[in-house]
Amino acid sequence: MKKQISLLVASAMLLSSSAAMAAQSDEAIKSMQNAGIVIGNENGDLQLDSPVTRAEFSKLIYEVLESENSSILNFDDTSLEFSDINSDFWAYNYIMPLKNANIINGYENQAFMPNENILFKEAAKIAAVSAGIISTNKNYPLDYIAAAIDNGLMDGVQALSEQAISRSDAINIAYNIKNFLNLKTEISNAEKAKQDETNNNNYNYTPQQSVTGSTSGGSGGGSSLSISSNSTSSVPWYPGFNTEEYTKEDENIFKNPLTSPFSTFSIDVDTASYSNMRRFILNGHMPKYGSIRTEELINYFDYDYPLPEDGTPFSVSSETAVCPWNSDNKLTMISIKGDEIPIEERKPSNLVFLIDVSGSMFSENKLPLVKKSLNLLLSRLDERDTISLVTYANGTNIVLDSVNASDKETIKNAVFSLQACGGTNGYDGINKAYELAEKNLKDGNNRIILCTDGDFNIGPSSTTELEQLVTEKRSKGIFVSMLGFGTGNYKDNRMEILADKGDGNYAYIDNIKEAKKVLADEMIKTLYPIAKDVKLQVEFNPSKVKEYRLVGYENRILNNEDFENDEKDAGELGAGAVVTAFYEIVPADGTETQDFRYRDTNAKPSDELMYLKIRYKDPDGTESKLIEEPIGSNINSNPSENFKFASAAAQLGMILNDSEYKGSATLENVIKQAQSGVGEDEFGFKHEFIQLVDLIKYIN
Repeated sequence: MKKQISLLVASAMLLSSSAAMAAQSDEAIKSMQNAGIVIGNENGDLQLDSPVTRAEFSKLIYEVLESENSSILNFDDTSLEFSDINSDFWAYNYIMPLKNANIINGYENQAFMPNENILFKEAAKIAAVSAGIISTNKNYPLDYIAAAIDNGLMDGVQALSEQAISRSDAINIAYNIKNFLNLKTEISNAEKAKQDETNNNNYNYTPQQSVTGSTSGGSGGGSSLSISSNSTSSVPWYPGFNTEEYTKEDENIFKNPLTSPFSTFSIDVDTASYSNMRRFILNGHMPKYGSIRTEELINYFDYDYPLPEDGTPFSVSSETAVCPWNSDNKLTMISIKGDEIPIEERKPSNLVFLIDVSGSMFSENKLPLVKKSLNLLLSRLDERDTISLVTYANGTNIVLDSVNASDKETIKNAVFSLQACGGTNGYDGINKAYELAEKNLKDGNNRIILCTDGDFNIGPSSTTELEQLVTEKRSKGIFVSMLGFGTGNYKDNRMEILADKGDGNYAYIDNIKEAKKVLADEMIKTLYPIAKDVKLQVEFNPSKVKEYRLVGYENRILNNEDFENDEKDAGELGAGAVVTAFYEIVPADGTETQDFRYRDTNAKPSDELMYLKIRYKDPDGTESKLIEEPIGSNINSNPSENFKFASAAAQLGMILNDSEYKGSATLENVIKQAQSGVGEDEFGFKHEFIQLVDLIKYIN
C-alpha cells in the first residue's frame, strides 16, 4: 500500500512529545546530560535546588538553540553590548547572541545584571521567544507566561511567577524548549510531505452516502479538498465577533437539616468548564459570567482514591476537616472512584463520529483540531471497534458506515478530507448519528462523539428542541460524548444540555494536549461507562449539623423524590473516573430547635455527621441498585493531599464566581493549599493549575 502521511503523523509525534514535556526533572536532567548541555560543577553536583543567575540561564538557552542549529545565534554586532558586560565576562559569548536575536533584554539603564537570580516570569519570556511562539512586543509578563504555559515550556517548573527559578526548573525549561523545537521541525517536515502527496492528488475520497444537501465542501467530503469558490454559505468566523453563550445558575445556599434534612443530586464527570477557564486565562481574560462550574474544576483532576473491593462498580470514601475558607465551619469531602478496566478487557465499541463541518468551524482551533483529536483516539482503537462518520453543515452526510477501526487508512483519509463550509444543521446530524449507532449496535460501548462549537443555525436549534431530541433517543442504550471546540461563537449551554440529557459527558478541547488527555490517556474513562444514572442523597444529623451547603453541582440538583425514581435521569460514571463533592458544614451548637405543630423535630442522638445513599444502574440496566453508609463526625486534623488539592480547586471556583460564601478564600490561599496537595502528578495538570492561578493576578 502506498505510504499515506496524514494528521495522524503529526498527532503521533505530539503524543510522544507532550508526554516528554510533562516528564519530571529526572528525565529532563538525563536528557540534558546526554546532550552535553548540563554538566554540573567539578564534582558533578548539579545543585538542583540552588537558584540560577541570568548569565547561567542565558548559557543554558544558548546551548539548547545551538544544539538545534538555530540560525538566530549569529552575532557580530558589538554595538549591542550591555553596560555591565564586556568581552572578558565568562558568559559574554552566550549572552550577546541572545541579545542580538532580541531574546533577552536588559534594564532601563542598559544593564543586564548577569549575576542576579532569574525569575520565573523572565525565564518564561526567554523561553517563549526562543521557541519562536511569540514576538518581543507583547504585554509583559502576562502574554509571555501564558504562551510558555500553553505550549508546555514551563512543565515541571515549581517556582511561581515572581520567584527565582531553581536549577532544576531551568533544566526543565531547557528540556521543554528543545523538545518543542524538535517537534516543530518534525511536524514541518510531515506537513511538507503531506502537501506533496496532496499535490499528487492522493487524497481523493468519496463519501458512502449523501443524505441531505450538497456533498461538496463542508457537507461531507467529495473528491475535492478545496472549498468551492462559488459557495455562498462559506462565511468565515471573525474572532472579534463574540456570541458565546453560558448559563449562570443560582448558587447553592445553606440549609437547615431540621427543615431540609436531605440533599439530592446527580454526579457530574464533565470537565469542560476547567479547560474553557484555562483558555480564557491563557488568552489574558477572566472567564465569562456563567462559564465556571465549580464541580468541573474539582473533577478535572485525578485523585488517589481507593478502588472498590466489594464487587461494586465504584468505591465510596469520605473525609472531614476544617473548612479552608471559613475556619469556624467544617468541610466534608465525599469521593467516588470507578473500577478500572484493563485496556485488553474492554468491550468492543460502536463509535459514530458526528462532526460539525459548517463555515464557523474553519479556524485552526476548530475543524483542524478536531481532525488531530480524532486521530489520537483512532490510535487507541483496534479490530474490536467500528467507526462511522457523519458530517453536517447545510445538510447531513454519511461519510463512513461501520468501518472496522483496524482500517486506519480509510478512516484517516475520510477525516482528513473534511472541509468547513456552509450552515449548521445540527438537529438532522444528531438524528442521523443516532440512526447509524442504532443500526450498528454492539454488545459493548455504543456512543456518538459530537465535535462542534455548538452553534446550530439551520432546522430546530433551540436548547429545548435539542434537549427533547436526545431525551427521546437515550433509552436506546446509546451514550453521547460532547467535545467542544473553538472561540467566539461557542455555545457552552447547549453542549452541556446535550451531554446531560444524552447520558454522556462533556469536555472542551482547547489544545492538542487536552485532546490527548480526554481521548488517549483517559480514553477508558471517557468512553466506557461502568454505571449510569448515579444519584447521591445525603441526610444530615441535626445534632451535629446546624446548616449545610453543597459546593457546586447547581445544575445537578434533584428533587428528593427523584432519588427513588428510576425514570429520572442522572450522570454516568466512566471506568476509573473519580467524582468529588464537598459539603460545607456549620457545626451544631445545641440551640437547634424548630417548632412544628404536627411532627417531632427533636434530633436523635448519634455520632454520625450524615448518612449517604447512592443509587446507580448498570450501563445496560433499567433497575437501580443501592449503596448506603454512615459518615462519622471525626475531624481530620491533617487532611489528605486529595482533600487539600480538591478543596483548592473548589476555592478557585468560588473566587471566580464571586461567591458570597467564599469567606477568606484568596488566590494566594488557593496556591498554597494546592501546592501542599499536589502529590503524584503524572501529566503535570496539577502544577499547571497552580501556574494558571498565579497568572490570574496579572489579568486582574
